[in-house]
Amino acid sequence: MKAWYMRALGALALAPVFFTYAVANDSPRPLAPNIDSITLHDLKGDVYFLAGDEMRGRETCQPEALITAAYVRTRMERAGVKPAGENGTWYQTVKLAHREWEEKPSISYTRAGSTVKLAYEQDFVATEGASVNAQLKDAEVAFAGYAVNDTQRAYNDIEGIDLRGKVALIMRYEPTPWRVGGRRNPFSRSANLNTKEALLREAGAAAILMVTGPESLGATDNRMSLPSPKAAEMSPPLYLAGTGRSSSALPFFHVSLEAADALLGGDGKLLEAQKAFDQGEFKARPDLSKLRVSIDARSREVVRECRNVAGKVEGELDEWIIFGAHHDHLGNGYFGSRSPDKMGEIHNGADDNASGVATVLEIAEALAQSGVKPRRGFLFLTFTGEEKGLLGSRWYCENPLVPHHKAIAMINIDMIGRIPNKRLQLQGTASSSLLDKVCREAAPLFPDIEFTFSDRPPMAASDHWPFYSAAGMPVVFPFGGTNAEMHTTLDDPETINYRDMVPAVKCLYEIAWRLSLEPAIPDYIGPVKGATGPDGKPRNPAEKPAAKPEAEREEEFSRGAPPANG
Repeated sequence: MKAWYMRALGALALAPVFFTYAVANDSPRPLAPNIDSITLHDLKGDVYFLAGDEMRGRETCQPEALITAAYVRTRMERAGVKPAGENGTWYQTVKLAHREWEEKPSISYTRAGSTVKLAYEQDFVATEGASVNAQLKDAEVAFAGYAVNDTQRAYNDIEGIDLRGKVALIMRYEPTPWRVGGRRNPFSRSANLNTKEALLREAGAAAILMVTGPESLGATDNRMSLPSPKAAEMSPPLYLAGTGRSSSALPFFHVSLEAADALLGGDGKLLEAQKAFDQGEFKARPDLSKLRVSIDARSREVVRECRNVAGKVEGELDEWIIFGAHHDHLGNGYFGSRSPDKMGEIHNGADDNASGVATVLEIAEALAQSGVKPRRGFLFLTFTGEEKGLLGSRWYCENPLVPHHKAIAMINIDMIGRIPNKRLQLQGTASSSLLDKVCREAAPLFPDIEFTFSDRPPMAASDHWPFYSAAGMPVVFPFGGTNAEMHTTLDDPETINYRDMVPAVKCLYEIAWRLSLEPAIPDYIGPVKGATGPDGKPRNPAEKPAAKPEAEREEEFSRGAPPANG
């Protein structure tokens, strides 16, 4: 279509706004300009490049991650998108850090005057690699069960025990009878190691020793003996530089089943305790008053740099709609793989999240080449370090390229490459009544896909979370759901459902375009009090309480275990 004609259409689309949006509400077809330029061929091309074996899983801070960032930049630049990074560039430098051992850590225990030293890599490993410094001498030990406090189930296995200054010996996951259909809830708050650590820290514990109990998963858990320390050494846990520490507030170690039995006083002792705690029989808590544990673990910090990518299509107003997707994945699976036996093999991450990056690129290209200037601008971001704990998006929210009050909504795309049974969840629309309305109006225009909505806050499972929970803006999180290929070596380009991706991507573009035309500033229903919009007015509805995070659906990001495994 001729450029002058497109510019004329753009002018008509913007004058007057109230007429345009009235048309939008009654329109039987999409309004987003150049929407049919989004094609299966283009989506497939991006996914095959990003998730090809040559990219070696795009692990954070590895060379392939930099290649990925360069690819995203090049695609945007060729499409006519403008750079929106630091100092007129395409990039935002993200400073990340990890820790490495000064020397291998040691743990020993003493009982009845006899001291036994545990062997690193055989009897114990650090749950987060070299993430802590700890020197404890002859500390007392208390058995803290699963370290779970679930008020709905009336289960609290740390109530009434004194953990102050003690080493807490705990079991991984949650009580065995809580499994649904023989499987753990992949988003269980109780199984989340960050939740356990927070409870134990609040109780005053000085360190944590964790073991996978023999009853967990019907004794089929391949991590029952001990997770390999190779994971933390080959792919060390990362955290934002400048925080002075990693995400772990306590020394946190994973001990073998044999070591746990020895600490408890003999073979079979852990099984005995686990069966009792599975039934809530806390009086069977082992007495460890005669046991003492010493820990010596010393590490140093190493700072590294990686990149977010940022492009923009400017609008008539200095107000912005943000599209985001993480461009990193698991590399060789040392961190976060659901197939621990496949560590060392390439995890391509086609669905997670080459599909999301391809979506951002296609929408950016469609808009930039439409010849139509939107009412509100579009900021296109791809993030590093999502798999390491939402690091790139957290860094962005602490160092925004566009002031948060000028960003009216964030659309985060993560795992929309399979769309099983032609259904796609639009999570997060409950974070804004206006956003929810726009999404529900756009969805029927794409009848090939059934879009589902939730009246609950979004789960803390991807890069929308810092925008929602810290930056105070409404979010949409389109999500195809967890699947058997997620975080495994099977998430390859040939497994993606490209045909159904096309209408899904078009719908997301349409939602954003309608938000661009919308005269009103979307409200915000979330945990950030006093969030303001571009007009400087509060966005929280006065008559509605701030939404709480959906606790039961938090993912485990930062402990080296896969999000779907808990």
